[in-house]
Amino acid sequence: MNTIYLKSEHEGPSEAVKAAAAEGAVMIVEQPDLTAEMLLAHKGLITGNQLDQNAMLLMRGALAAFLDVGGRWFFNGHMVRPLADGMSQYRPIEAPKRADFDLSSVNPHPLFSGIDLLMLETNKGVAGFYGRGCNPLPEGAVAVNGLGAAQVPVDWVWARPRGGRIFSHAGNDLGSMGLEWNLSGELTRRIIDWTRGGACFDPWPSAPASPAADLPLAASETYGGMRMSSRTGRRIVAPSSGTYYNIRSLEGPRYTEIFDIICAPEQLGDILRPGDILWVPCRTPAQRMIAQKDLVARHLAGGGTVVALGESRSDLWLPKVDFSGTPTNWWWWLDPAADLGVRVTEAAASYPLMAGIGRRQATWHLHGWFVPPDGATVLVRDGEGRAILYEDKVSTKGTMILSSLDPMFHHGSHFMPATTLFLDHFVPNVKAFANV
Repeated sequence: MNTIYLKSEHEGPSEAVKAAAAEGAVMIVEQPDLTAEMLLAHKGLITGNQLDQNAMLLMRGALAAFLDVGGRWFFNGHMVRPLADGMSQYRPIEAPKRADFDLSSVNPHPLFSGIDLLMLETNKGVAGFYGRGCNPLPEGAVAVNGLGAAQVPVDWVWARPRGGRIFSHAGNDLGSMGLEWNLSGELTRRIIDWTRGGACFDPWPSAPASPAADLPLAASETYGGMRMSSRTGRRIVAPSSGTYYNIRSLEGPRYTEIFDIICAPEQLGDILRPGDILWVPCRTPAQRMIAQKDLVARHLAGGGTVVALGESRSDLWLPKVDFSGTPTNWWWWLDPAADLGVRVTEAAASYPLMAGIGRRQATWHLHGWFVPPDGATVLVRDGEGRAILYEDKVSTKGTMILSSLDPMFHHGSHFMPATTLFLDHFVPNVKAFANV
């Protein structure tokens, strides 16, 4: 039996995954197509950090059955909906400093054999991509790699008492690490091999090394789940794709009261009203909104409003959006004299949605730019003068507020404080806009 690579993202899987699929070692499955029977017919499972944890929660019983018969699950990301008994909610390092992201081995695991962890610790010299906290160790789990002096267990492996094993990597997908050293393909191959029964702790450590007893972790947050609203006026409707960063940004205590309705994209047809503001969070897997393309077009034709943030590929499901992506430079700020060039326009100064937002709040990194239609209002430009946030009231009878900035992803990942500064103003500004 081979391994399921569960595809939740819009983009195709890596070349290493495709090669493994061509060899018959991996079966690539779109997440909505996954069934309990399919899961039980395979030995391994790999999930990425765009996993729809809401949908996976509905398969909790099937996942337990898969593990009970000896299945192996490699989990990437933050566990915000505990999907297996014995697991608990992700917790970030509280107020981290650079030294808190130093990566070290706690108990050497064959998956990392021969790999210098310094090659994984940073990405272009920037720390934090590998991980910024942990999915807390279940009872009996063994820490593999740790962060900082306390060795916060960012990686661990657990031989469940009832059977099966879970390998948790609480950061960006492990198969995307080590890009500067061409390690991503090798890591992916090792992950696949592990899920198919490859080398693990054998024998299981009887007295493994442990992280510090008192870990410097922030308190858990409460996430209230999907919700409806009895409000009769203009509502803010936010489709959540169940990713950990969608869940924290929409349901976490900082912003959740702003959103009247939190639902799945597939529920919009029964929920969205003409006066509503449709807020599509950044890094929503694009296929979820492409399937709603006609519905969104009708909403705009009826005078509705859409807010679409970065990396959700709004050009694929909104009308008349001209977008060009660009390679992301996230290391520019390592040079104290560097300036990414982002500027808030003069028009933004009198624009209610931009109240309190200046260059500092809009600057972290860039993913691309737009060519807005004549008559649109550009609110933020990049260093080349190209639009990265604008309002379009001319392409449809409605209003489109479009950006290539991805603040909700980073806020939801506890990564890059400027993104939270942006949302601290932008989210209530949209609420005030809804109340006008």
